Amino acid sequence: MNNIPIAGWIALGIIAILLLVTNLSLISLLRRKGSNQSDASILSETMKMLNNPWEKEDRPLRELSEQVARLKELNQNKDSTEE
Repeated sequence: MNNIPIAGWIALGIIAILLLVTNLSLISLLRRKGSNQSDASILSETMKMLNNPWEKEDRPLRELSEQVARLKELNQNKDSTEE
């Protein structure tokens, strides 16, 4: 153990503190899950955003695409009835 320099001990200490703080915050989030939904909702919104980062931009494009498809279908129906 004496072979580890002081910088190594400091790095190990920082890593241990980060792990401890992360785990304690996750445990406290789970315990307060029923009482305070704001933290849980922030976490769930973050996960949704990470799963689909372009959802807000894709929604209007998807709606536009559906409207264009409906218009094309109406035009095809109109053309087939006119013949």
